[in-house]
Amino acid sequence: MKHVFVTPANTLRPRWREAFPDALVVAAVEQLAVDAPAAEVAWLEASLLDAAARNAALAAASAAGYRVVLMTATPAEADAFQALNAGAVGYCHSESAPEQLREVGLVVAHGGLWMPPELVQRLMALSLRVQPQSTGPGPDLGALTPRERDVALQVAQGASNREIAASLAITERTVKAHLSAVFEKLGARDRVQLALMMSQGAF
Repeated sequence: MKHVFVTPANTLRPRWREAFPDALVVAAVEQLAVDAPAAEVAWLEASLLDAAARNAALAAASAAGYRVVLMTATPAEADAFQALNAGAVGYCHSESAPEQLREVGLVVAHGGLWMPPELVQRLMALSLRVQPQSTGPGPDLGALTPRERDVALQVAQGASNREIAASLAITERTVKAHLSAVFEKLGARDRVQLALMMSQGAF
């Protein structure tokens, strides 16, 4: 999976390069098709763009077929919702740790949606207000082990991997392993979808 960073500075920050050593970089969305035609995930660094320029760049990158992750120095709930509504499939801090950037990249590359864990619960509540409750059966929690169920329930409450690890006295690596199993067993693409599934009368 090829990654390209779109930033007016036209240079990869060290943590971006550490996360994706083979990543490309361009200064503007208009360069994507020329300089990064093979890339599939475009990371749009929006901190130096005004709202109009950011929205235009996001729309152009999405229309060109890229899965766009919007990065900002000041993540905020309203901004996240606006970015997702405008076509982004990911939203994160521009100074996220390399490990988290790789996790974001993995989720969006496989068709999922990523936003900061503290905003997942709010997005879930918003989605439930605008989407009718499913009348079909909920997820088959019987397919989960007790620990996988514990992890899934905490995700539904908006907990981060670090918070889940501390609560269950396990490592973050173990939390990620449980989450991978939960996603596969329940057919969820990401934390948001899992939280919505868990909210539909399943627990």
